[in-house]
Amino acid sequence: MQKSTSNKFVAQGAEAWQEKEIHDQIISDLNDVWGKQDSYFQINGYVYAWYVKVLPETRLLEIVNRGRHDEIMYMIKRYQQANCPPEKRSFLHKVQRATLPESVQQAIARRNNMEEMDSFLSYEGFGPAGQSVILQRNNHAEIMNYLQRHGFDAQHIRQLFARNNMEEIALQTQKHGWPDEVIDEMFADLEHKLSKGLWGYYLYISHREFSEKYQKKMLMVVATKEFEAYVDKYGLWNNLHQDLITYRNMPEVHYYLERHPYLNYWGCLALAQKGSHDDKMFYISVLRTPSNDFLWAMFKVKPLDYEALSACFLKVFPSDNENMNDIELMKNGTHEQVMFRIRQKKLSNRALAALFFRNNQAEFEEYLRLWEQF
Repeated sequence: MQKSTSNKFVAQGAEAWQEKEIHDQIISDLNDVWGKQDSYFQINGYVYAWYVKVLPETRLLEIVNRGRHDEIMYMIKRYQQANCPPEKRSFLHKVQRATLPESVQQAIARRNNMEEMDSFLSYEGFGPAGQSVILQRNNHAEIMNYLQRHGFDAQHIRQLFARNNMEEIALQTQKHGWPDEVIDEMFADLEHKLSKGLWGYYLYISHREFSEKYQKKMLMVVATKEFEAYVDKYGLWNNLHQDLITYRNMPEVHYYLERHPYLNYWGCLALAQKGSHDDKMFYISVLRTPSNDFLWAMFKVKPLDYEALSACFLKVFPSDNENMNDIELMKNGTHEQVMFRIRQKKLSNRALAALFFRNNQAEFEEYLRLWEQF
């Protein structure tokens, strides 16, 4: 009897010992996961990079499939610690990431342990497999919690649309936007005048503006009503100002400028070339931002619109270093003195305005010929 009891205790001890050895080996393996900064020399100088060392997918699956919460938490922690700190990324040329494989993410998602999920989602979102698990559980609170941190990919956004829960769709749009693939589909539907394209368009712009790429697409394809809906909420990025003049009709351009009264130089040049006298006068009337771009743009367009130039000169803003002698000379100098001066170098803003208001067309246009490629 004593021998049997002794064997039982030894067997139990051996099992615990074996478990301890397995656990210790797992911890040792996870401790071998690391990330570090290093550099190497190329012909044009040093390249700074962040390198990581990770475990094979088979080993990670062994760890997660054992189901020990403490090991899974440590695995997540080690992978998080191996990734490059955000403050270092800006000056590194290459950055490797320590990312748990899809199969391991899927296993974590299926376990649905709140502590494990929170730890993993604190530094990255799930790939497609993990996203599928979350949506398949059909739990609104869980989906909202996920979307507070991370967005879904194109495949799973379509599933989100199919759920038709506007709170979830709005949070995805507001926090993360949509992948290009989904926005491209929305614009294709718009071009084919499909109702789901309009639904997607108004949903998207109610929460966020388009990127530069899709602002241009919007200018090219949407109807007037949709264009006005967008510009009621957002201005265009500066690089799109020329496209505004190119793709939209002048009443729409006026609508835009009433709400966002600024064009960059290339937008100004496009308006000066395409716009009528009334269009130019309208822009000058709404212009409030200190900028002389429209004045310089109108210098490039023949014949000169002297009424528009006069209105624009009245809004000219001083240069940093105004030459008062030049201003006085342009006001009161003789024709010979003025011509001699303008052939030497460019005038400051106010001196040029003074030259314009001398009301001598030959002097003014000679200046433009010399200095403004007129």
